[in-house]
Amino acid sequence: MTCQVLLALRIALITLLSAYLCHAAEHPTRVHENSNCRECHANQIEGKYVHPAIKQGCTVCHVIENKSETTYVSLKQSPSVCLACHQQEIFLYEHLPYSSGWCLRCHDPHASGSPNLVRGNVNDLCLACHLNSPERVASRLPTIVLTVDRTMGHPDARHPVSGKPDALTGLELSCVSCHMPHGGAKRPLLKMGEQIPEDVLNQTTETNDMCRKCHMVLWGLAPDLSAKRKNKKGKEK
Repeated sequence: MTCQVLLALRIALITLLSAYLCHAAEHPTRVHENSNCRECHANQIEGKYVHPAIKQGCTVCHVIENKSETTYVSLKQSPSVCLACHQQEIFLYEHLPYSSGWCLRCHDPHASGSPNLVRGNVNDLCLACHLNSPERVASRLPTIVLTVDRTMGHPDARHPVSGKPDALTGLELSCVSCHMPHGGAKRPLLKMGEQIPEDVLNQTTETNDMCRKCHMVLWGLAPDLSAKRKNKKGKEK
């Protein structure tokens, strides 16, 4: 199946979903032409990371309609409002929320305390769908088993998934240290060599190479460049 066909099918799916999800909601008060949305919705535009589109005004993403004395507010459809600004990518293997246009499942459209407007802690977000637990409702989603405190257990029983620094970035280890959040060329959305920061071994394709990049640093067999990356980011701020 060609990329063009895949893109056409995706757009059709997103269009159908958008029509269902983006229904107009009744606004508690009538909104006039000169109404300032920020007077009541200031909490939507405050945070460490704020969506740049907010500077352009609420109507960039929302449609406001007045019918008689009632105001209705809905999201624009284009077919997905996010695609109006963010270019859609085609991957060999795709994360379901991304391919289905469910951007708001993982991202806050207004503001967030996390980079990329992610809705909170990355691991908590991923584990909401992918943690295997007794309380979990059966589904076809791939799941993993972790320790009670959710710090170890994947892909090996003694492998940490949080609470430790990523040897390549210096940031806290998380699901996106090894997996691509939108899609990729490998299952299960594993990063390839060129997608790993500081390609210390200059290897590009094998999953084993991806694992070795961290472990070579941890074993002292490759330079630890995470401090250098953090210093560089500090100077850029």
